[in-house]
Amino acid sequence: MKRVGNLLAAFAVVCGAAAASDALAQHRGHGDAAPAAVVATPEARRADIESFRTQFLARDRSYSDAARAEAEARLAQLEARADSISQAYFELEIARIVALADNGHTTSFAGPRSRRYDRAQIRLAPFGDDFYVLRARSEDADLLGARLTAIDGHPIAEVRAVARALEGGTDGRRDRNADLFFESPEQMHALGVIAQADRATYRFALRNGGEVDRRLTVEPADSNRLRGNSDRWFYPAPVDGEDSNWRSALAPEAAPWALQEPDNPFRWRVAPEIDGIVIELRQNNDSGDRTIASALAEFRAAIASAHPRNLVLDMRMNGGGNLQTTRDFMKSLPHLVSGRIFVLTSPWTFSAAISSIGYVKQEAPDRVSIVGENVGDRLNFFSEGDVVTLPNSQAIMLYATQRHDYVTGCRPFRDCHGPVRQYPIALPTLAPDIPAPWTIDGWLAGRDPAMDAVAQALR
Repeated sequence: MKRVGNLLAAFAVVCGAAAASDALAQHRGHGDAAPAAVVATPEARRADIESFRTQFLARDRSYSDAARAEAEARLAQLEARADSISQAYFELEIARIVALADNGHTTSFAGPRSRRYDRAQIRLAPFGDDFYVLRARSEDADLLGARLTAIDGHPIAEVRAVARALEGGTDGRRDRNADLFFESPEQMHALGVIAQADRATYRFALRNGGEVDRRLTVEPADSNRLRGNSDRWFYPAPVDGEDSNWRSALAPEAAPWALQEPDNPFRWRVAPEIDGIVIELRQNNDSGDRTIASALAEFRAAIASAHPRNLVLDMRMNGGGNLQTTRDFMKSLPHLVSGRIFVLTSPWTFSAAISSIGYVKQEAPDRVSIVGENVGDRLNFFSEGDVVTLPNSQAIMLYATQRHDYVTGCRPFRDCHGPVRQYPIALPTLAPDIPAPWTIDGWLAGRDPAMDAVAQALR
């Protein structure tokens, strides 16, 4: 994942997008370069389709034969309708064609797309299959912590199914960007979910047991809208540039340690309650003027100084980067402590973060326990591609060219990424040994369910 991680880290700095293997960069508020103007004529769409064919579809290797045939057929249909569709429909259908690959890294980025369309002034995030309001304007503060149940009379399960068609990979991965679709009447209208493009009525189940229908204020398209995917709303600290009228459902001072300091990607603390140390690694590449090599050296020094018996490696908000930066460190962890190692995972754990977990689990399978939720991808996926921007719509996507197989160690495959072939991972599963999902009740109470589960396991 070296090439993808480096490309996307650079891409995120330039575009502030939700990068497939660098999710953290997206929620740090990096600024965009001045965006090019969108050209939305039928001729411009046909030119974009040709660019998509040659620059994206011809290069990606993750599509099955059947999925590629369907993608080509749908692209031809889109081209035939180029003069009769909305720009929103055009972009969303491109995203659905990309998603036919059913590969988490093969993606059309939802973050940049969202800024070209309207957005309701709430911020949703998934807990399991449900979506909750984690941020709202003060006039809608009664919605904080509420569960979204319907939009314009459509049960949320129906709307979620439409949103999932815009992303590839596991359902958990697909849901990571569903909020950007739910919050945009213009996008939902383009795909026939709601009747009007400029308004929607949302139904919520409130914390007090009641229900409420609310037509929310919708902000227009804005290329300078604050960056942030649903993982960022888990951190209650304000986003840089967020005005004081926004409210979080959890007060920043009530956040558990794992959800503090959202702009710090490399953290650790001594944890006497588990006779251990906790390392939180939120990305697998450099961050500004702080290198990942220096962070790993700091972690090693902390372990040597504290002499912990047990170790917790928190990878729940790690969207990836370069798997080679952490491979040796991960393989060394079981040799640095004498007790147990607990690795915390979630659907945001993606790309090189999954590789890292594979290396530490493989090194000492009997001493390493995975705690939390399933990671954000399967153990056989494609990565190592490049970013393509369609010249007129400005839709940004990533294609994938090399396989990662963490079940067989790439033995049956000739198309695996070189470093993975050289240092294989072969594990039957990375499913949690100790399930400990983040629930809305636990989050609102400022609890950390995975750390609670670790303490219970050691008791």
